[in-house]
Amino acid sequence: MPRLACWVLSRKGLGLARRLATLLKNAPWQSPAAGPTADCDICAPTRFAGKDCLAFDSLPAFLADHWTRYAAHVCIGACGIAVRVIAPLLIHKNADPPVIVIDPAGRHVISLLSGHWGGGNALTRHLAGILSAHPVITTASDQKLDPSPAEAGRRTPKKKPQAIPSLDLIVRDAGLRIADWEILPKAQACLLEGRPLRLHDPKGLLPAAHSPFFKRIASLPPLKAGAHAGRECGKHSPINPVVSVSRGTIPPKELDLLRVVLPTYCLGMGCRRGVDAQEAFTALRAFLKTNGIDEALIASVSTAEEKGDEAAIVTAAQRLGVRLRLFPAALLASRQTPNQSEACARRFGTRPFSVSEAAALFGAENGGGQAELVVPKTAACGTMTFAVAKAPAGGEDDS
Repeated sequence: MPRLACWVLSRKGLGLARRLATLLKNAPWQSPAAGPTADCDICAPTRFAGKDCLAFDSLPAFLADHWTRYAAHVCIGACGIAVRVIAPLLIHKNADPPVIVIDPAGRHVISLLSGHWGGGNALTRHLAGILSAHPVITTASDQKLDPSPAEAGRRTPKKKPQAIPSLDLIVRDAGLRIADWEILPKAQACLLEGRPLRLHDPKGLLPAAHSPFFKRIASLPPLKAGAHAGRECGKHSPINPVVSVSRGTIPPKELDLLRVVLPTYCLGMGCRRGVDAQEAFTALRAFLKTNGIDEALIASVSTAEEKGDEAAIVTAAQRLGVRLRLFPAALLASRQTPNQSEACARRFGTRPFSVSEAAALFGAENGGGQAELVVPKTAACGTMTFAVAKAPAGGEDDS
């Protein structure tokens, strides 16, 4: 089950952490990637950690070891300390877990990191609600949702302004993934500045993207370097990106094209105990590149339940920004796959089976249909295996 980590930086905050852990059990947070999250590990310095705490001597060292193991991190202390200790661990907004800061008095809950894609803003509101505290959220597209106390006291205008949509939230909530994160700021800037964002979505996969913020187009225009500026916006006008939504495939990369995709692949992964996480992820990326599979097409990472605590596998899912799905070894062993392993039979006490192939197939099926194994078991570095399965019919691009 997914868990939260709550680091306590002073004795004063220990009581608040325990209160938070109790309240969370009765009111779980819904993590976008990991699902219902009700358990909270209290992490405190050894000098005052209680029996109900995970003790640490060095917070940076502790976080380096535990960063990817939690659905989110809550710091009870100062924002400055939180910023300094997490800085070396940051990868990308689509992979970093949310980080929330709460002052020791429990008055303010601050969304510090991964507010949108990771669900940090929603977690901030959730924790503020159960603690009767004030949520502090600074992302521009959320300001209409969280008015200041002064604004809240004013008379309601006759016509309430529409909240500016957050493109990454619309994409995430539709179960889609972003392939071109570097284009996202330009696209969101269009929405913030009142410029309609052109959207090519032939299958209607983004129903929440509506007028006046989005302008749906029937086909993709030519998107070459400089074409927008000369044809549409004028020499000194801002460039309006185009959002392209596809299912199961990704169109070629173009200038100012934000590609969004419905992922249809599941990565199955197996590894020996204690494999280095960075070595494993480097091998994983090489495997995907060799087989022509874009990372944005991966919907989940799957493995044996008994391997669920392996740092290499947990980190792979976190770095890809997808959910880690676990299946009992006995269930995986029931699946016929092209490559069976006697070593797996000895390790798990089952008939011979392939962890990576069976996990990929079960993960892609997600409870229904028959998945297709598109990349069979592939060994890497002599310590890990990968396989890829595609979701049943209906996830493919049939345009």
